[in-house]
Amino acid sequence: MKVNYTFFKYFAYTLEILILYVIQGTPNFVPELFGSKPLFLIPAAISIASVENKIPSLVFGAVCGLLLDIGTGGSIGFFAILLTVICYAEAHIFKKYLVPSFVSVFIISAIVIPCIICLYFFVFYILTGTAECGYIFVNHYIARIIYTLAMIAPFYLLNSFISRKSD
Repeated sequence: MKVNYTFFKYFAYTLEILILYVIQGTPNFVPELFGSKPLFLIPAAISIASVENKIPSLVFGAVCGLLLDIGTGGSIGFFAILLTVICYAEAHIFKKYLVPSFVSVFIISAIVIPCIICLYFFVFYILTGTAECGYIFVNHYIARIIYTLAMIAPFYLLNSFISRKSD
Protein backbone atom coordinates (compact mmCIF):
# COMPACT_ATOMS: atom_id res chain seq x y z
CA MET A 1 0.00 0.00 0.00
CA LYS A 2 1.49 3.30 -1.09
CA VAL A 3 0.83 6.31 1.10
CA ASN A 4 0.59 9.74 -0.48
CA TYR A 5 3.06 12.02 1.31
CA THR A 6 2.22 15.19 -0.60
CA PHE A 7 0.44 16.77 2.37
CA PHE A 8 3.40 16.07 4.65
CA LYS A 9 5.84 17.44 2.07
CA TYR A 10 3.95 20.72 1.74
CA PHE A 11 3.50 20.88 5.50
CA ALA A 12 7.28 20.49 5.92
CA TYR A 13 7.92 23.30 3.42
CA THR A 14 5.42 25.53 5.21
CA LEU A 15 6.95 24.78 8.59
CA GLU A 16 10.41 25.51 7.19
CA ILE A 17 9.26 28.86 5.80
CA LEU A 18 7.61 29.88 9.07
CA ILE A 19 10.66 28.91 11.12
CA LEU A 20 12.94 30.84 8.76
CA TYR A 21 10.67 33.88 8.97
CA VAL A 22 10.84 33.82 12.77
CA ILE A 23 14.62 33.28 12.77
CA GLN A 24 15.14 36.07 10.25
CA GLY A 25 13.06 38.50 12.30
CA THR A 26 14.53 37.66 15.70
CA PRO A 27 17.10 40.26 16.76
CA ASN A 28 20.61 38.97 17.51
CA PHE A 29 19.71 35.36 16.70
CA VAL A 30 21.68 35.16 13.46
CA PRO A 31 25.16 36.66 13.59
CA GLU A 32 25.68 39.66 11.36
CA LEU A 33 28.36 39.64 8.68
CA PHE A 34 29.67 43.18 8.12
CA GLY A 35 26.50 44.65 9.56
CA SER A 36 24.00 42.67 7.51
CA LYS A 37 21.91 39.56 7.93
CA PRO A 38 20.92 37.09 5.22
CA LEU A 39 17.47 36.97 3.70
CA PHE A 40 16.70 33.32 4.44
CA LEU A 41 13.44 33.17 2.52
CA ILE A 42 14.98 33.88 -0.89
CA PRO A 43 17.21 30.77 -0.99
CA ALA A 44 14.43 28.74 0.61
CA ALA A 45 12.01 29.71 -2.16
CA ILE A 46 14.64 29.10 -4.85
CA SER A 47 15.49 25.65 -3.48
CA ILE A 48 11.82 24.67 -3.18
CA ALA A 49 11.19 25.79 -6.76
CA SER A 50 14.05 23.63 -7.99
CA VAL A 51 12.44 20.40 -6.74
CA GLU A 52 8.72 21.15 -7.16
CA ASN A 53 6.26 21.64 -10.01
CA LYS A 54 5.19 25.05 -11.28
CA ILE A 55 2.08 25.70 -9.16
CA PRO A 56 3.56 24.74 -5.76
CA SER A 57 6.67 26.75 -6.68
CA LEU A 58 4.52 29.74 -7.52
CA VAL A 59 2.60 29.47 -4.23
CA PHE A 60 5.68 29.04 -2.03
CA GLY A 61 7.44 31.84 -3.90
CA ALA A 62 4.49 34.15 -3.23
CA VAL A 63 4.35 33.18 0.45
CA CYS A 64 8.08 33.70 0.91
CA GLY A 65 7.84 37.02 -0.91
CA LEU A 66 4.95 38.25 1.22
CA LEU A 67 6.75 37.28 4.41
CA LEU A 68 9.89 39.05 3.18
CA ASP A 69 7.85 42.15 2.39
CA ILE A 70 6.37 42.11 5.88
CA GLY A 71 9.72 41.39 7.55
CA THR A 72 11.83 43.96 5.74
CA GLY A 73 9.40 46.81 6.26
CA GLY A 74 9.28 47.58 2.56
CA SER A 75 6.11 47.94 0.61
CA ILE A 76 3.94 44.87 0.27
CA GLY A 77 4.35 43.38 -3.16
CA PHE A 78 7.99 43.92 -4.12
CA PHE A 79 9.43 40.57 -3.02
CA ALA A 80 6.07 38.83 -3.49
CA ILE A 81 5.85 39.66 -7.17
CA LEU A 82 9.53 39.01 -7.85
CA LEU A 83 9.70 35.66 -6.06
CA THR A 84 6.41 34.48 -7.54
CA VAL A 85 7.60 35.09 -11.09
CA ILE A 86 11.13 33.82 -10.45
CA CYS A 87 10.02 30.61 -8.72
CA TYR A 88 7.49 29.85 -11.46
CA ALA A 89 10.09 30.43 -14.17
CA GLU A 90 12.69 28.39 -12.30
CA ALA A 91 10.32 25.45 -11.86
CA HIS A 92 9.53 25.60 -15.58
CA ILE A 93 13.24 25.66 -16.46
CA PHE A 94 14.04 22.74 -14.17
CA LYS A 95 11.13 20.63 -15.44
CA LYS A 96 11.85 21.26 -19.13
CA TYR A 97 15.55 21.96 -19.60
CA LEU A 98 17.76 21.33 -16.55
CA VAL A 99 18.32 18.55 -14.08
CA PRO A 100 18.03 19.86 -10.53
CA SER A 101 21.45 19.42 -8.99
CA PHE A 102 23.34 21.48 -6.46
CA VAL A 103 25.51 23.05 -9.15
CA SER A 104 22.59 24.11 -11.35
CA VAL A 105 20.63 25.49 -8.38
CA PHE A 106 23.71 27.36 -7.17
CA ILE A 107 24.26 28.90 -10.61
CA ILE A 108 20.62 30.01 -10.80
CA SER A 109 20.91 31.40 -7.26
CA ALA A 110 24.14 33.21 -8.08
CA ILE A 111 22.23 35.03 -10.81
CA VAL A 112 18.89 35.56 -9.06
CA ILE A 113 19.94 36.58 -5.52
CA PRO A 114 22.21 39.50 -6.50
CA CYS A 115 19.60 40.70 -9.00
CA ILE A 116 16.80 40.70 -6.40
CA ILE A 117 18.85 42.39 -3.68
CA CYS A 118 20.35 44.98 -6.06
CA LEU A 119 16.92 45.76 -7.48
CA TYR A 120 15.61 46.21 -3.91
CA PHE A 121 18.50 48.54 -3.16
CA PHE A 122 17.89 50.49 -6.37
CA VAL A 123 14.16 50.93 -5.74
CA PHE A 124 14.23 51.67 -2.01
CA TYR A 125 17.52 53.58 -1.70
CA ILE A 126 18.66 55.10 -4.98
CA LEU A 127 15.25 56.11 -6.35
CA THR A 128 14.23 57.60 -3.00
CA GLY A 129 17.38 59.72 -2.88
CA THR A 130 18.91 58.29 0.28
CA ALA A 131 22.19 59.95 1.17
CA GLU A 132 25.42 57.91 0.97
CA CYS A 133 23.95 55.10 -1.13
CA GLY A 134 27.40 53.91 -2.19
CA TYR A 135 28.54 53.56 1.41
CA ILE A 136 25.42 51.59 2.36
CA PHE A 137 25.72 49.28 -0.64
CA VAL A 138 29.42 48.53 -0.17
CA ASN A 139 29.31 48.11 3.59
CA HIS A 140 26.01 46.27 3.97
CA TYR A 141 24.45 45.00 0.76
CA ILE A 142 27.43 43.21 -0.74
CA ALA A 143 27.78 41.23 2.49
CA ARG A 144 24.02 40.53 2.44
CA ILE A 145 24.28 39.16 -1.09
CA ILE A 146 27.18 36.86 -0.20
CA TYR A 147 25.60 35.77 3.10
CA THR A 148 22.27 35.01 1.42
CA LEU A 149 23.95 33.12 -1.41
CA ALA A 150 25.85 30.97 1.09
CA MET A 151 22.52 29.83 2.56
CA ILE A 152 21.51 28.05 -0.65
CA ALA A 153 23.56 24.96 0.25
CA PRO A 154 21.73 23.95 3.46
CA PHE A 155 18.31 24.86 2.06
CA TYR A 156 18.85 22.93 -1.16
CA LEU A 157 20.00 19.87 0.77
CA LEU A 158 17.02 20.08 3.14
CA ASN A 159 14.42 20.62 0.44
CA SER A 160 15.77 17.98 -1.90
CA PHE A 161 15.72 15.55 1.05
CA ILE A 162 12.09 16.43 1.79
CA SER A 163 11.17 16.10 -1.87
CA ARG A 164 12.91 12.73 -2.27
CA LYS A 165 11.39 11.25 0.88
CA SER A 166 7.88 12.07 -0.29
CA ASP A 167 8.20 10.41 -3.71
